[in-house]
Amino acid sequence: MNSLTLQNPMIMNYSPLHGPIRHTIPPIPSFFGNLTLLLGAGDIVHNGLTNVEQFGSYNILICLPSNEESFLKNVEKLTDSGPMICIIDVSSASQMALFIEHFRGRFSVIDGHWGHVPHFSLDTLEALLTEGGSASNIFEQSINIVNITTFLTWIKNEYINSYSNIAMSTTKLVSNGSMVLNESDARNLQSVLIEKIRFMNSCNKNIHLSEEVLVSLPSYPYYTLQKIFGSLLHDRITPLNLLGTVGMHRPAWASEEKIELVLRKSSPFFWENLLAAYSNTYGRNEHVERAELILDGIRHDMEHYMIWQSKAKYATFLKHMRNNILPFLHPQDLPA
Repeated sequence: MNSLTLQNPMIMNYSPLHGPIRHTIPPIPSFFGNLTLLLGAGDIVHNGLTNVEQFGSYNILICLPSNEESFLKNVEKLTDSGPMICIIDVSSASQMALFIEHFRGRFSVIDGHWGHVPHFSLDTLEALLTEGGSASNIFEQSINIVNITTFLTWIKNEYINSYSNIAMSTTKLVSNGSMVLNESDARNLQSVLIEKIRFMNSCNKNIHLSEEVLVSLPSYPYYTLQKIFGSLLHDRITPLNLLGTVGMHRPAWASEEKIELVLRKSSPFFWENLLAAYSNTYGRNEHVERAELILDGIRHDMEHYMIWQSKAKYATFLKHMRNNILPFLHPQDLPA
């Protein structure tokens, strides 16, 4: 790629395969404070319109250019008012580590373009989002083909929440001896998925359905139910401080709503004020020390992206607070 192109101040480059590394944000007002980001944009021209023109409401467009001609047309449209184009391979651990170092906690919105686009991992989303920030279109739907009998057996034998099973959940399904799913198999699959979705929604800790989606489950086709099912499967691999809702969503770039998993960064409630009120009244006894020890463990696990460990400790912390701290607090003990 032309090195002069990459000298454009509105381009950041983290990929050594695409020229000199450069990741400086120009000191302009639109890049102060929280930022917005769109994955899978910055190098495409669609119906004569560049991504830069089409998605100008975002601060940063993420891409890894494969077509230099269309990329250069986007570069021609860059202005000081934004957006910036960021060239990065999201599958590269070293490039992403540097990107996180530069942008930790800076993004209020992270969206992915519909279709096949690169996706950040859940721990990367947690690192990049600011408190209250949201992320949508976070996972790739499968393009594989699986026989319906194999799929139903997989569901019957249960599954482990992991990226491979999320991919399995959204695979294209076909009936025996066919390349499509017949009506009978589709009805059966719909019934099985609704039962599983309702069960998961009742026991998930981080990701749940919106009320609208929950009551509308019987009206959705099986492939929409597959997407909902795959969204709920993220629960066990979602960090403690990311909460997800599967509901109708329209990102800033889109013209219509679709059912989508939207994650929002929300720090867990650690009840420090209640713990302090208890300590002021009863002293720093064994119950306070136990709570503080659990909290230290939760923070350590969250810092090191130990997902299920942090969730297990947080459940223990809540049980400890409800059994040993809250029952002994009185209104006069609470802080004003």
